[in-house]
Amino acid sequence: MDSVEAELAELRLTIEQANQKFRMLDERITESKKGTNNEKIVFTPDLCRPDLIDRAEKYLHWGRLRSQTLDTGNGLFADACWNMCLDIYICGLKDERVTVSAIAHSSGIPMTTAMRYINVMVDQNLIEKSPNPADNRMIFVSITADCRQKLESLLASAPF
Repeated sequence: MDSVEAELAELRLTIEQANQKFRMLDERITESKKGTNNEKIVFTPDLCRPDLIDRAEKYLHWGRLRSQTLDTGNGLFADACWNMCLDIYICGLKDERVTVSAIAHSSGIPMTTAMRYINVMVDQNLIEKSPNPADNRMIFVSITADCRQKLESLLASAPF
């Protein structure tokens, strides 16, 4: 009988934790609906690094899948800057350094267009460039602190 009671206690705890999670998600949904009247909503992320990586990778994968599925070669469904920004962000969270040429290549758009977008994102203070001390021909890119904060707010409010 003790094992049944222990199992019931464990089940009750699991249900209570699930209910807490439901309440939290309900609150986030309610808060996000408040923003439909052009109100500015600021989300404070409380996610750990693996959760942020997971969400960013899902967004990146979803964007690329959407583009591959719907794009007929004209780029209408491509979010090149968003994808590059997420890719750089993910690499930063994984403590990986990424070069300008690597990120431009992975964007799936022509190299000259990607380089122009990268320069615009630098001008907009979304990403920053830094030289590789070991090889002056190589330039690293990383997300700025301001962009990181904005991305994490977006990721914290992500529906998945």
